[in-house]
Formats: sequence, C-alpha cells, structure tokens
Amino acid sequence: MTTTPIEPEHGNHGTLLRLWLKLITAHDLIFSDANKSALKHLVIKLSIAGFAIHLALIFLARTLPHPSLLIAEVGRNYLTAISTPFSFILFYEVLTLIAALPASTTRSIANQFEIVSLIFIRDVFKDIAIASQLVTGHRLAHDALPVFLDMWAGLLMFLLVAIFQYVALQRVRPPGTPDRARGLRRFIAQKKVVAIGLATLLLAMATYNFGVVAVHTYRNLTTGQNMPGPATTFYNDLFTVMIFTDVLILILSLVVSGQYEMVFRNAAFVVSIILIRFSLTEGYPYGAPLALVAMVFGILTLLVFNFHMRLQNDLSTG
Repeated sequence: MTTTPIEPEHGNHGTLLRLWLKLITAHDLIFSDANKSALKHLVIKLSIAGFAIHLALIFLARTLPHPSLLIAEVGRNYLTAISTPFSFILFYEVLTLIAALPASTTRSIANQFEIVSLIFIRDVFKDIAIASQLVTGHRLAHDALPVFLDMWAGLLMFLLVAIFQYVALQRVRPPGTPDRARGLRRFIAQKKVVAIGLATLLLAMATYNFGVVAVHTYRNLTTGQNMPGPATTFYNDLFTVMIFTDVLILILSLVVSGQYEMVFRNAAFVVSIILIRFSLTEGYPYGAPLALVAMVFGILTLLVFNFHMRLQNDLSTG
C-alpha cells in the first residue's frame, strides 16, 4: 500500500489552519460566560481582601508606637485604601476590554473610554489622601485643585461614555451581502486570535510590572529609603498596546469593508486612543482635558460616520 506524499505547501497550510482553529476554540473557552462570571466573583473577593488588608495596615501604622518600615510606608490616611480595590476593578475592566474585542469596534473603544474614566476617578482618592487640607480659611488649598479637576473630569467622562454608547446604538448598518457575511465571519475569527495574543501580552506586562514594583520595594526597604508609589506604567503601556491593536484591527477590517467611511472612522478612533495615551502621561492640569478632548473627538467621529452611512443608504436606494 502506497501513500501519496503531501506537498509542503499543503502541509504547512493544514498546520496553520489547525493552529488557527485551536486558537479560536481557546478564545471561546477562555472567554466563555461561565469563566467571565467566575472571574467577576474572583475580582470581588480580591477587592474586598485587598481593601481589608490595606485598612488593617493603615490601622497598624496609626496605632503602633514603632511600626516597621513596611507598615509605616503604607501611610496613615484611610482614604488611600480606596485605591486598592479600584486597582483590581481596573484590571478586570482590562480583561473585559479584551473579551469584547471580537464583538464590535465601537464596544472596544467604549471599554477603553470606561477604563480611562475609572483611572481618573481612582486618582481622586489618591489626590484627597495627598492633600493635607482641602479647605483652609474658607479658601481652597492649592493641593485641592487636582482633586476637583479629576473629580469633574471623571464625571464628564462618565457622561461622554454614555453619549458614545448611545450614538453607537444609532448606527446604520450597510446592506448585507453573502460576501460581506463571509468577510464578517472571518474578521470576527481574526479578532478572536488577536484577543488571545493581547490577553497573553497584557498578562505578561502585568506580571512584569508587579515584579518590578516588588523588587524596587524590597530594595528600598532594605536600604531604608521611601517605597515607590503605586505603579501607573501598566496602564500607559496598555493604551500603547491598544493603539497598535486598533491599527491592526483597522487593517483587518478591510476584509469586511474598504469603504471610505469605515476606514476613516476606525483611523479616527486610533487617534482618539493616542490622545488618551498621552493624557495618562501628562501632568496636572493637562491630562484630564486631553482625555476629554479624545472622548469628544470619538463621539463626533461616530456622529459623522452615522451621517455618512445614512447618506450612502439613501443614495443606494434613491
């Protein structure tokens, strides 16, 4: 009995196809509803535990006559403990962002807007803890200004996220065709593979950032120097990665449609995320206004896109 040799190209294609299908299956398994529900409950438990531990350490720092350097550097302001559960919630939002990536581009952008709004609200609690006195002699202290800027910026971001989601619901879908349906299925499969790679990369980044903070903390404690503040570089890196991810999705979206309106919308969304990335590295008072400008730009982009799509549908049926 003889076997027909398989050509190398066919064998390579078959191997890649099997790998592709395994990645898609892995995505559906990892981001299943059951796993997302289990992750939510885990984050809730970790948030409560982290909050309680942080409060206990602050209590020890305030009550012990000679607390250890590790306990002393936690601080004496109970409000600083609020940032701990927010850190877990923010990371959960990042994972939610990855899970929503294959669903729709607008959902992914909305998730990124939600993350940056939560970052600014978390900063409110940090600013309150840093400010020694918010009001002195019926006047606002200088240290209180970042608190109110981040507070109102966070509220406006909360509003803008809702507006963005509302405008996204008003979008006009182009007429469906067999070619478009096939392209859409392939595009969703590609985004699932991208989501697997993105999840792996971000988990590695989170582990690296945690390791860096742990090493620096240990060195500072052994030398008697001050501990570093909470690491914020992870979220800077997150939005840097999301910029390139959005560009990749922009390129892949050409499989579904190469329409001018679609390409411009996705490119403008990338610009919006770039502005958000800059807002996280800009100091007071430029960061918050820059993030607000990015969100407004995203909303206006979506409004103009919807107008274009209605116009194109009217022209095609007219």
